[in-house]
Amino acid sequence: MLKLNKAEIDFERLFRRAPMVLEKRIPHIQDKSLDISVRLQATFVVASKYIELAYANYVLEEYEKVKPYLQQAAPYAFLRGFDPLLQTQKVDWTIQEEMNIVLLFGTPELLAQLRDCEWSLTDNEIINQACYLYDHLLLKIGTGVLPSASLIEAALTEAKNTKDKDVLQYILPLIEAIKALVEGDKATWQANIDKAITWHTEQCQFGDLKDMEQGFMCLNALTMAKLGQELHQWSCTTQSLYLPLFLIAKDA
Repeated sequence: MLKLNKAEIDFERLFRRAPMVLEKRIPHIQDKSLDISVRLQATFVVASKYIELAYANYVLEEYEKVKPYLQQAAPYAFLRGFDPLLQTQKVDWTIQEEMNIVLLFGTPELLAQLRDCEWSLTDNEIINQACYLYDHLLLKIGTGVLPSASLIEAALTEAKNTKDKDVLQYILPLIEAIKALVEGDKATWQANIDKAITWHTEQCQFGDLKDMEQGFMCLNALTMAKLGQELHQWSCTTQSLYLPLFLIAKDA
């Protein structure tokens, strides 16, 4: 069993209840006869359950089961994060889980939906402007649209001028990684994936991720690794339990 942080999972309860929860909740999502609150809750629960099953199997080192659950999670993560009617995730930091799961494990059709969804947040949903600008860059490059130099520079400037330590140590390197992907700079891409993993590791040991299942994987860094592979045939050399590169292996 992997020791990734202090988060605890009741494996017996999860594996016993998950099939029943999914069987009950999945039909609710598109059932227009139900109140919208029920459909919203069903969307959130179904996405969460598939993600939790993936994380649990990763911790248990049942590696062959991880990717299938994340692939099953992807369409519901899209609904939870980006569907105008069913979305419940509306914050610049937390939306990254849904976005990365779609980018990493979604079908080409789902990626096209994400590309065309015209996603945005209102001012009161934005915690940090640099993070929000990064989200837009990630959405673009992850769905096959190379962001312009001006958009990248605007995000870099915003991130560099912030006083938020997490943005400086995590979001800024991710923006730098996107710039490196656009410019074909492998060394900078690799160095900034390393920086993102360093921040993530420290957060799992001492910070906000130490008690959270979301700490089990650094999905942002994994997406950067996948994009390097897809755009340039680069192989990420970072070695970390928080970066399960087997999930993006071409034969996986």
